[in-house]
This record gives sequence, C-alpha cells and structure tokens, in this order.
Amino acid sequence: MDDKAHQDLDAIREVVNQVLDTYQGQDRNIQRSQARAEILIHSMGVFAQRGLHRTTVQHLLDAADISRRTFYKYFNNKVDVLESIYRIFVENMILRFREQVQQSATVKDIISNTTNIYFDYHVSMGPVIRLMMEEARRTGSPLAPYRENGQTLAVEILSHEIERLIGRRFDPLVLRTMLWNLENYSLYLFSRGNDQVSDGELLRCKRVMTGIAEAVVLGEVDDDLLAPPR
Repeated sequence: MDDKAHQDLDAIREVVNQVLDTYQGQDRNIQRSQARAEILIHSMGVFAQRGLHRTTVQHLLDAADISRRTFYKYFNNKVDVLESIYRIFVENMILRFREQVQQSATVKDIISNTTNIYFDYHVSMGPVIRLMMEEARRTGSPLAPYRENGQTLAVEILSHEIERLIGRRFDPLVLRTMLWNLENYSLYLFSRGNDQVSDGELLRCKRVMTGIAEAVVLGEVDDDLLAPPR
C-alpha cells in the first residue's frame, strides 16, 4: 500500500472512529466494535473502486481480513455495510455543521464555513461519496431515510442560527433547496470519474455556492462570486 493509500485509510478511520465514539452508548445501531469499524473502514475503498453491483461480500472480507462468521455477526449483506457507512458519513457531517454554525459570528460566516466544510469533507472521502449519494437518492433505497433525516437536521440548525443572528425566518424548503444544490455540485465534481478533484473546480463550486447562498439569505449579490471563471 502506497503512502497516499495509507493517508486515505487513516482519514477514513478518523471519521469512522469519531462518529462511533460520539454515539457510544446512545444508539445500539451505531455502537463501537473494532471489528465492525475495520469492516466499514476497508469497505469504503472497495465500494469506491468496484461500485455497489460489482462488489461482493468476499471482496469486503478480503479487504478487512476478517472471517465470514465475523462479517455476519455485524452485517446482513453488502448493502447493510454501505448503509452503515452512509449513516456514519451523514452523522459526521451533521456534527461538523453544528459545530461550525454555532461558532459563526455572522450569517456570512455560516455560509462560508458550512460551504467549505461540505465540499472539503466530500472531497476528502473520495469517489465513494458519489456512490453513496446516488444510491441515497434512489427511491426505496435503505440509504434514503438517512439522507432525508440529515437534510432535515441541517435545515433546523441553519434556520435556528440565521434567525438568531439576523431575525429572518425562511420556508424550510428554501434552505433545503440550497442543500440540494450542494449535493448536486458534489456529484458534478466527481462526474468525470476521476479520483482527484482539481483545486480550480473545487474553488469554483465553493465560490458560486457562496454567492448564491448570500443572495438568497442576505439579499446581497456579490458580482465577483457569481462572475464567470477567469
């Protein structure tokens, strides 16, 4: 395994362990178990490389170096693994959103900080994000309820802090629409099938999304943020 692969694995391990530690003792469906955590951690790379349909349970066993008996102690099938990974992804995103929003002194800070967190987090997780997001948007997917719940929580957090800072209240659908935009931008960044997102495209998405959010929430249009790329 090369240095970058080790770094990617360490980053994934940090995210998984952070969420499992946070919810330890609070939710029996997201409990700490080192074997379970390792299955989740190593499965992300397999799903990112092979996709959901080309991944088998045996691929996951080989990646995590665990027995079939151990696997079925924690998971029913490969989709159950992907569902658990996506839930951890959503829970961690909400933790980061809440932390940054509550620390923001202005609405502009909220917009800037949450936009940066969203994109940086997605890019750090790599192409497995696209797989999970596309699956979560599919009608009837077991991932769909976690997407819905995560967006609802994010809207509640943003609504509360925006009203606290400037006294304005929005139809929840307004803020949810901006979350959908973030989601679509993230899919756009990975649409070319590359593992690496260019810094230029990442900055462009951040800039445009920030400009749109400021125009909607604050009624302030920054021409520099919305201008065509130079």
